[in-house]
Amino acid sequence: MPFRKVWLTCLLCLQAAILPAGNGPEFPTGSVIQNFALPQTDGKGRQTALVKGKRATVISPNQLKIEDLSVELFNSDGKPETTISATLSDFWRKENKLTSDSGILVKRPALLISANGIDWNVAESSGILYNRVRVVLSNSPR
Repeated sequence: MPFRKVWLTCLLCLQAAILPAGNGPEFPTGSVIQNFALPQTDGKGRQTALVKGKRATVISPNQLKIEDLSVELFNSDGKPETTISATLSDFWRKENKLTSDSGILVKRPALLISANGIDWNVAESSGILYNRVRVVLSNSPR
């Protein structure tokens, strides 16, 4: 009988430490996910964005710390059109939001934006860039 109590206690502790279902699969707090990737789709199942990173660490049930972040935003034809990159960022699962103050870079054809910080709503493909925002426009696509 003591084994059964210990097993049940361990099972309850494990369930308390696992991320609740939200945006993506469930992982225990403290887990490190190599080659992290989280595709985003619209109501019709078309891919709208791909959030990926070299490594993601589960900080809490709602927060992932992502190293070498790259977000690809897709146009209506399903082709990558914009890329957002950052050395280190936080992904907030419930809000489907990315934040970073480690410096970011936004690349589009004929447009390059750099800033120290970003608050980005992944589902809506919109956000705010702040601190030392620099915009470079060119006549030819990059």
